Amino acid sequence: MKIKKMVAICATSLVAAAGIAMTATPAFADPISDGYSIVGSDTLQDAVGALANGTSISGSPVKVKGAGKTLASWDAFTLGVSGGVGKIQTKEFGNVFDRPNGSGAGRTALLRSINYSGSTTYNGVDVANQVDLARSSSKGTAVAGGVLTYIPFGQDAIGFIYKIGTDANGNGDAAAAKAWIDGLTTAELTSFYSASSPVAVPGTDYVVKPLALQSSSGTWTTFLNKIGVGTIGAAVDTRGNTIPENDGNVLTPTADQIQIIPLSVANYIGQVNGAARINTMAGVTVGTIGGVAPTTGTAPSVAPNTAYFNSATWGRTVFIVVPTTKITPTLAGGAANPAYDAGLFALTNPSSTTSLTYWGASGATSTTKAVKAKFGFSAPQDAAFTANN
Repeated sequence: MKIKKMVAICATSLVAAAGIAMTATPAFADPISDGYSIVGSDTLQDAVGALANGTSISGSPVKVKGAGKTLASWDAFTLGVSGGVGKIQTKEFGNVFDRPNGSGAGRTALLRSINYSGSTTYNGVDVANQVDLARSSSKGTAVAGGVLTYIPFGQDAIGFIYKIGTDANGNGDAAAAKAWIDGLTTAELTSFYSASSPVAVPGTDYVVKPLALQSSSGTWTTFLNKIGVGTIGAAVDTRGNTIPENDGNVLTPTADQIQIIPLSVANYIGQVNGAARINTMAGVTVGTIGGVAPTTGTAPSVAPNTAYFNSATWGRTVFIVVPTTKITPTLAGGAANPAYDAGLFALTNPSSTTSLTYWGASGATSTTKAVKAKFGFSAPQDAAFTANN
């Protein structure tokens, strides 16, 4: 969604004019790393990107490094490419491969990079040693001794945004529709996403048109799990499985229609507060569920509502995923682990104030914790675990 630099747009136009297929080359605004690379979830990408590139948004300069090596972060979507996905190249002289456009795709690319299950092929391309970390807004299946370690990045929450179309008859239905949508229950969200046709708003001419996120999205799979929907209904607009996460611009309701879509509330906060690189939330509203608002305050000081973020219903911990063997200094017998990478350990060490995963006691503006708070994240509720997916 969010590589928004004009150089990317100009580069796209020049390449297209020259007759070169954009799908064969990486987006020009993307980095190429001589250090560590991270891909995956859109939900985490702005905060991780800021920490990787260096930011002073917390009031002090903060930049993460792994034992002196830089971290480069690739967004889940980019401008100028059909579907927003396209190709990336993460390492010097490395192969060009499909951009991992979500949590599941990011973890799969990481597994292929470390040759898990005897394969280094990701969507037909050899990606051995091309991906070091993954951003994930959803969980794998926890298993002792798993090949991947999920380390909490912060606490997020699942919510939804909506936009109301014009009132075709001018009879006041828009106000009534807004009052109704502001009082939704979980059961009503379930009904929208399992319906075969758009659900009517009681007492109005309005209907609800639900939108789906692209299937690799951790936010999408978590949302469906939370509302108890296994198979979405025909009323849901998938737009060919191309809708990116956390993009308010995708809401384009027609007259007498309300469009809704799930999103990361932390990402919403980061956008409306100006922490994110762009704000796509103009003209949309974040919804209240069961009478509990997901946020407090007004921009540029919107904050997580703790009761919502820490609830078992809508709260979720999001993660940085790293190969377990890379952050394990010794083997079971006590011998040194030759696969151990001190840089990856430093990047993911929760005890370090300058790691991606810090949520310790220090409230200093120079901590990564302070930066993550600016992007709408709070202290994680879940612990680290290992998994094979």
